Amino acid sequence: MTPVGLARARDLSARRTLSEDTVKRMVSYFARHAVDKEGSTWAERGPGWQAWHGWGGDAGAMWSRRVLRALENR
Repeated sequence: MTPVGLARARDLSARRTLSEDTVKRMVSYFARHAVDKEGSTWAERGPGWQAWHGWGGDAGAMWSRRVLRALENR
């Protein structure tokens, strides 16, 4: 994982409040890396799998999109 990915994993595991910019970065990350789920090492819990889950996994993807929509609608 990248330093940013590790930082995100630490933030999420510590249940820190995330800024609007961080939520936007999460949404962008998940949009760019959804294709990783089709990668050759996904089933082996390779790097793409590890990074995806470090960013919060499928739950993090759904949560970040939901929070961003709410922020945009305020």
